[in-house]
Amino acid sequence: MSKVLGMLLLVLVVGVAVAGTVQPAAAQAQTSTAAGEYPDVSGLQPFAAETNYMSQAGYLKWTAFKEQGVWLSMAEAQRIVAGQKAR
Repeated sequence: MSKVLGMLLLVLVVGVAVAGTVQPAAAQAQTSTAAGEYPDVSGLQPFAAETNYMSQAGYLKWTAFKEQGVWLSMAEAQRIVAGQKAR
């Protein structure tokens, strides 16, 4: 029984150590988040059917994840949308 508990403890410690070194998906994919790398949502109406009833930033997050497998933070998505609107 103590060997089983020892093995479980070892697995837990190794898992925590590995999890502490993993970067978020957005950091893994690319460090640059230029507005041109993502779908342009600046012309879409927020909270409407065309954005699946999401904000522009929320829709961008969802679209980027669906198309590129990258999950953006809300702050990052808002910055990208602001950059798209400035163009």
